Amino acid sequence: MWHIGGAGVAGSYLYRRLKDSGFDVSIYDPKRPDYYIPCGYATNKNHISGFLGNVSVSIDEILEREAHEIKISGNNFYVTDFLPRGLCTIDKMKMEKLMVEDEHISRFMIPKGSGNIIDATGVSRYYLGKVQNDLKMYAMEKVCRESPYNDFYFNFFKGGTGYFWSFPLKDRYHIGAGGTNLEEVKSYLENYHGERVVARNIRMMPTIENIFSHDAIGVGESIGYISPLLGEGIVPAMENAELLFQCMKKTGEIDELKIIYEKAARKKLLLYGQIGKLVINIQKKKVFNMHNILSIRKAIHEVENFGMKPEIMKILGHFIFNTD
Repeated sequence: MWHIGGAGVAGSYLYRRLKDSGFDVSIYDPKRPDYYIPCGYATNKNHISGFLGNVSVSIDEILEREAHEIKISGNNFYVTDFLPRGLCTIDKMKMEKLMVEDEHISRFMIPKGSGNIIDATGVSRYYLGKVQNDLKMYAMEKVCRESPYNDFYFNFFKGGTGYFWSFPLKDRYHIGAGGTNLEEVKSYLENYHGERVVARNIRMMPTIENIFSHDAIGVGESIGYISPLLGEGIVPAMENAELLFQCMKKTGEIDELKIIYEKAARKKLLLYGQIGKLVINIQKKKVFNMHNILSIRKAIHEVENFGMKPEIMKILGHFIFNTD
């Protein structure tokens, strides 16, 4: 029997895939059903729809707002319009409930000695355990009735240390900030009144050498399967959960499963590692080096995957010429 710890996107998706395929599986999450985790709820409509079809959920059931205009600003360039390429907001909590009905979730931790565990606990890595030099960033978000920005808006912090966002929902806005300095993150949000204020850490780099423990296999953000450039983890969580599901269909032997899963996941984790290093280099003002040059195209592709067509030279100019 398989036990999934964590009923977020990765855990809920994987549970539904395994359950529908006849696997003996249970899911555990001690958080109350309405527990609100900070997340912009932004993703790419075009990319998520295929995964939703695997779990009999329609994008129309969870869609909040599609982007019609995307505005990007920073400390060294004027507001720039990006073309939308599928960027939208969704009702993430409703999506998770559609994948796993609440009565199927055991509201406590997986008991010790239960057997095969899949760690979908995100940044906490509760079952996998902590790793040394685990790089994270702070994120804080407010759910607001009003925003000065009608559509999608991003503002990069000086030196690439984070960014501010305002994302529209059906009748609210997610206004938040994420970065390496908690006080800077707070300063960007101090003038906004939120009906709800939430905060958490987000993993910046994949834990490539630590995706297993002796009795647990990691999935989603627990192993860093999340964009280090944008902090987007919804589609990556589903992608990684689908990858693990396909590996589990190939073998019931745990040691063999670890081998094929690590091989399958490693390519994307290495990509996230390269992009994460690019972000860290920029934050450390190491702009002009070979690694950055080789990683730029991959970073551009990440922005496009998120659902927008970037005016990339304007953004690069911000970081290249404003690193003091």
